Amino acid sequence: MKKPFLLLAFVFLLFLTSCFQTSMSQSLVSSNPHSNSTNTDGTSSNLEEVKYPVVYEIFIRSFYDRDGNGVGDLNGVSQKVDYLKELGVDAVWFMPFNEAVSYHGYDITDYYNVEKDYGTMEDLENMIQVLHENGIKVIMDLVINHTSDEHPWFKDAVENTTSSPYWDYYIMSLEDHSGQDHWHWKINSKGQKVWYFGLFGYNMPDLNHDSQKVREEVKKIVDFWISKGVDGFRIDAAKHIYGWSWDDGIQESAEYFEWFRDYVLSKKPDAILVGEVFSGNTYDLSLYPIPVFNFALMYSIRNYPEGQDGMIENNWVEESFLFLENHDLHRFFSHLQEHYKKFSESDYEFIKKRAALWYFLIFTLKGSPVIYYGGEIGTRGFKWHGPVYDEPVREPMQWYASGTGEGQTFWTKEVYKNAGITFGNADVDGCIYDDPYDGFSVEEQESDPKSLLNFIRFILNFRKDHDAILNGDQTIFRDWKNLIAFYRESSNEKLLVVLNPDPVWQNSFTFEENMTMILEVDFENFIWNESNVSFSAGESFTVDPMKAYIFKK
Repeated sequence: MKKPFLLLAFVFLLFLTSCFQTSMSQSLVSSNPHSNSTNTDGTSSNLEEVKYPVVYEIFIRSFYDRDGNGVGDLNGVSQKVDYLKELGVDAVWFMPFNEAVSYHGYDITDYYNVEKDYGTMEDLENMIQVLHENGIKVIMDLVINHTSDEHPWFKDAVENTTSSPYWDYYIMSLEDHSGQDHWHWKINSKGQKVWYFGLFGYNMPDLNHDSQKVREEVKKIVDFWISKGVDGFRIDAAKHIYGWSWDDGIQESAEYFEWFRDYVLSKKPDAILVGEVFSGNTYDLSLYPIPVFNFALMYSIRNYPEGQDGMIENNWVEESFLFLENHDLHRFFSHLQEHYKKFSESDYEFIKKRAALWYFLIFTLKGSPVIYYGGEIGTRGFKWHGPVYDEPVREPMQWYASGTGEGQTFWTKEVYKNAGITFGNADVDGCIYDDPYDGFSVEEQESDPKSLLNFIRFILNFRKDHDAILNGDQTIFRDWKNLIAFYRESSNEKLLVVLNPDPVWQNSFTFEENMTMILEVDFENFIWNESNVSFSAGESFTVDPMKAYIFKK
């Protein structure tokens, strides 16, 4: 049964304290923002540390196919490392690459092996090496809230009940739990009805983290993957380690990650950690002793894409990861289309400008910005509530104008065919929303100087040149619907970032000190220019609609 647990032994805490002297922000990266990390073999990985790295989320199945079977693979990721470098990525967060039952990988059957559709352990090790050699870290999606019901641990527990060494690995009972939410049952070969708790469904039984054996297993899993070169972990369902429903047990779940954080940092002091706490409530998000994804800010941007008073201050979570979309949400481009009811080809420019504006914000705010693969080209997709559900927001990365070519994945084609879906070209190329020569491909956008891809490449590489954005603190200057302004300051640089997301109303501010404009972005005309224009303290500056600026002291 899930219940509050005792903290680690006092002596162990003293040991960790003396070793790490770390604040909550140091669970994000090394205490030395410019140190080189060390591999498990003692060699330097030569990865320059930044406090707030740019993270790129990859669904391997959809990214790039090296062996020609239509399914993305580990070798495919290795082949596209130059694309990731040119984009300006510091780290890649991979959706689960453990052996699993479902296509998405969140129902794991083997924590110590690689999904066979993606390749071999040797392929994985090679991919990690290639990424490291190119200055890109690897964040593993760690699914420890639950396993698959096909996991050998669970199958043994169902068959052998209380005599199984894995009985306490799960929340299981031989008593009747009829009528209780999220309880399920199976009949074993002896005819016994075995009940178990699974918040995410009958096929994903929850692990029992009150069990010391489960915690030891978590340690082993962490050790194993760190030994393979993984630089950190994105913890799936971090909100639900404890609790019996979707919104309880949050405090206990947060406390669990004190133990987890301390253990991971004892093995890898510069490990990147981030938890998925699926809540728009900043109180819930702020409970966690590790960085979390800022769902509160994401929801605010999605709900008010033309700005909102107090958008930053009211949705701020320190040391958080900032994002606009992920594998569980409508694609951001499609969300904007739905919000504005603009779906035609002629509306593309309107939506592109609005998307770019909000990417600019998350790329300059304090925190680690996250791009979901394809977000940089405006990939579209809605969750369906019909024959398929998640696949449309996890469709193939579009590399080519024609929708076909070397490395192009098309695994969804068979899924849609079997479901009788012919919308768009779904039964031809496996894409419901992306058609040939529609502008939504890397090939088409690379040749367009005013494409979303080239804007994002520009701003991410501009970001790399400014320590205040990579490592600096943040002070909010203005937080109004039509004027967002904040300082980013490090030991050697001070910047003022200014943005007006309103499409109609201008606003103005007065400089507090002498500053020089170093970047101007006109989203309405989709033009960006680095500049060198000086302004004096006390001088007023007007910020027109859909404009952004960066000034330097």
